[in-house]
Amino acid sequence: MFIPVRQIWWLAAGSGAGYTARYMKARINFALAERRRLHTSDPSGELLRLQTIYGYNPHSLVSIAPGALLWSTPEIDGAIIYGEFGRVWLAAGDPLAPPDEAAALARHFAAFAKRKGRVVAFVPTTAEFARRVSPRDFTAVKVGASPYFDLKTWNPRGDSAKKLRAGVNQARRSGVEIEMIADDVDATLKKETAQLCMHWLNTRPSATTFGWLVALDPFLHSEHKKYFAARLNGKLMGFLAASPIPARKGWYLEDVLREPDAPQGTATLLIVEALGKLKAEGALLATLGTAPLTTEGEDDVTTGEHPMVERALRAAARRLGGFYNFEGLRRFKSKFVPSYWESEYALGQRGVAMPPRVGHAVVRALVPGGLTQLLTRQALRITRLENVTKTLSSASKPAKSTDR
Repeated sequence: MFIPVRQIWWLAAGSGAGYTARYMKARINFALAERRRLHTSDPSGELLRLQTIYGYNPHSLVSIAPGALLWSTPEIDGAIIYGEFGRVWLAAGDPLAPPDEAAALARHFAAFAKRKGRVVAFVPTTAEFARRVSPRDFTAVKVGASPYFDLKTWNPRGDSAKKLRAGVNQARRSGVEIEMIADDVDATLKKETAQLCMHWLNTRPSATTFGWLVALDPFLHSEHKKYFAARLNGKLMGFLAASPIPARKGWYLEDVLREPDAPQGTATLLIVEALGKLKAEGALLATLGTAPLTTEGEDDVTTGEHPMVERALRAAARRLGGFYNFEGLRRFKSKFVPSYWESEYALGQRGVAMPPRVGHAVVRALVPGGLTQLLTRQALRITRLENVTKTLSSASKPAKSTDR
């Protein structure tokens, strides 16, 4: 399983981080113990090499960290990043391989997993990879879509960009300024960002830290990323981390954070300025990443052969709205008037019945931290709020007289 252990210190910064620190420490210790048990070396170096050559899926860099598992075969210059969910091997997006060999690598991986008594699924994959392997070897379930910006032509105008312009103007009138972090990230910026991350996490309705495919670890592989900071009178009010998509000459705006009390439009201005600066540096494409369970994007990949997984995803959309605002996320990303949306998929082996655990694994990859952490964090938050309410109630009661 993907564990963001490099520079993880910042997760424990700020108030309210006790549970997060204990949870992540347990996860990290488990991952390291598994690594020692299997006597395997850290694959990050090889995966980073492959990502700089073949990275096509926006999640390719995000998925690489100590704790990730790698599978490869000598016949192909490529690898698959995956995590273990019981007997399910869940691959992180597309294989890191030449486009014309990615399908073959996936087939070899599936055959190897079958010999080991495991079930394979890929999530979230791009539509391009899904078309290459489906329907011959794998069957697909749509799990969401990502908005893409063709930076050569993107110039939103008219009524569709009204909210976008309003947000940008509000932030600029408030004095918010955007800077691109051109040099190495220093300790001061890391400390500022740590505090901002914790303030941001404490306001999330999901009541959870981010796990695996959507792990909130902006400084992981910082030498490959670009950073943008929003400041007001010198104070850090917003932060954006962008990961490269080398095979598409593009960037994935993976983390967009802001202080709860930041001026209106801060996040909007941050994204718009980042897109402009990336274009000026020669980027052709950018994306804001997956909007889980949205219906946007073309449906040109055959789906519908895994009803168990589809039911699990529909249930997640219905039942988890109070924890994770799927529709709000889609609306926020739509505000930027993307050039187009690309559908994303979960892929399962053809001819292999996908049991409920595959659906559960897919949901865990899409929903931050998985269902268990999600519900645990929500329960802890409710308990904390109840305790605060009781304290305030007790404090408001008149003191009992001690006169006799």
